[in-house]
Amino acid sequence: MSFIQPLRAGSWKWLVLPLPLFWLILTCPVAAAAEPSIDLVGVSGALRDNMLAGLSLASESCDAPAWRVKRLFRRADEELSRAARALGYYRIKLEKKLEFKAPCWQARFTIDPGNPLLLEQVTIRIEGEAEDDPVFKKLLRNTPVRPGSPVHHGHYETLKADIERVAAERGYFDGRFVQRELRVEPSANRAAVLLHYLSGQRYRIGTLELDQQAYEPELLTRYMKIKPGDPYDSAAIATLHQALADSGFFERVSVKPDYEGAVDGEIDVQVVLEPVKRTAYRIGIGAATDTGPRLSLAYDRRRVNRLGHRLQSKLTLSDVDNSLGVEYLIPMQEPHIDQFSIRAGYQELDTDSTTSDTTTIGVRALGMRGGWNETRYIDWVSEDSVIGGEESSATLLVPGISWNRTQADQRMRPRKGSRLNLELRGSYESAFSDASFAQLLASGKWIRPLGRGRLLLRADTGISLTDNFTDLPASYRFFAGGDQSVRGYEYQSLGPQDSDGDVVGGRYLLSTSIEYEYPIQGAWSAALFVDAGNAFDAWSDGLKESAGIGLRWRSPVGPIRLDLAIPSDRSQDSFRIHFSMGPDL
Repeated sequence: MSFIQPLRAGSWKWLVLPLPLFWLILTCPVAAAAEPSIDLVGVSGALRDNMLAGLSLASESCDAPAWRVKRLFRRADEELSRAARALGYYRIKLEKKLEFKAPCWQARFTIDPGNPLLLEQVTIRIEGEAEDDPVFKKLLRNTPVRPGSPVHHGHYETLKADIERVAAERGYFDGRFVQRELRVEPSANRAAVLLHYLSGQRYRIGTLELDQQAYEPELLTRYMKIKPGDPYDSAAIATLHQALADSGFFERVSVKPDYEGAVDGEIDVQVVLEPVKRTAYRIGIGAATDTGPRLSLAYDRRRVNRLGHRLQSKLTLSDVDNSLGVEYLIPMQEPHIDQFSIRAGYQELDTDSTTSDTTTIGVRALGMRGGWNETRYIDWVSEDSVIGGEESSATLLVPGISWNRTQADQRMRPRKGSRLNLELRGSYESAFSDASFAQLLASGKWIRPLGRGRLLLRADTGISLTDNFTDLPASYRFFAGGDQSVRGYEYQSLGPQDSDGDVVGGRYLLSTSIEYEYPIQGAWSAALFVDAGNAFDAWSDGLKESAGIGLRWRSPVGPIRLDLAIPSDRSQDSFRIHFSMGPDL
């Protein structure tokens, strides 16, 4: 189906008017209701924040009865003094005033906090096996509780809690404080912290039992970073649980240390594993402006054998892109992050600028490097394509390597996150290939909070190095335009053209976008965006721009987007409407 509707010459201007109007709607402040005024004069920063947080009066509204406001106002002296003492200010002086004036009551506190009381002595003793534990040493080295620092009750309580927390995480289950004191003598201007903790012995792992029948024990032992006799470490237990859960082998993972049954300083650990169903089928239905309606069918054999081998296959059908892929995966030494795979695929691509039939057979090695997902591969590619009016056929042996990393504070709708990808690939003509080339591809997307909304930034670039660009098939050329590129233009409609005006793809790609998304009601948000980009043979060829507005819905199956984009070049289209769905990162 088509979303393109041409406009009469000059009539596009009505589409530009909503942009500033829409911005005013988003940013125009709503007249706020009257609120009480509480001024704390003479204090600032953490002290002011703590005093205001401890003030019961601050929770009262304008329509609160006068008698209750006056009662809480009288109580304010003690509340402010208590909040100040928590940060070491034991000699505050204050004057206060309460007025009832339209439209709301007003309270003013003029405060002289004086100087904070400083810690004269800090003695922290850890005895037992934890005395030489590097984690405890780091904790004590980094604590703000030290001689000469202001008395801070919060820091003192946090330090005590951290000592007990680290002891539990590191297996010092018999640990206890024999002394914990914060001594304060305001009249003598003295304060001291005295902490004495007896850790006792550090418990160790006893038996480590795997309760499962689906896989060879040798496979699962590769996940084990702990073994009987190792010192107990809750982080290592959690890592084991996460690795087994991420393996894709199990429906349920339960790692159970037997604390109550500990004997002679040893804790037995039982790992209960429930395997996933052996076979899975998936059906997906979607739509996007670039590809039209889309249907996907997937078949996964999650457990080919007891060694953890898997078979994945997927068929995708759409007006533009039809593909079939099959991949056989073999877990390696660290199976939750290292895999080897053999894959094969076929793709038919039919856009207004190109058509291509591509067959791929290859191998991949997947792993992790420095927090990045790393993929090394070698693909044999056979492609028949029509670019513009020219037919071409090419066979390539393409080695490559890629790195990607995605980070987000929330999976479904991140307020802060990023997705970064970098890939190097190429071929050499004399090594079973019809062309020599090298390519660098890089892309990134960043999401950051801005006010009530989100700022979304996107950038994509590609560089081709080759002496004979015309030898490259369509899938290794760069095109721009579409709902994931410059939204004011049709899918893959931007790039160098031949003598007949057909887009034939470029050596280089650059595409950027800036978007601001603002919540309007419930799961609905509105967006303003500006895109720029192009595919070209020389960096000086210039970029195409578009701007527009969008509507977003956080549906139960993921974000759905509707965009209206106006191109800077309206020789072909006056505007385009794009519909797409999928994760933000």
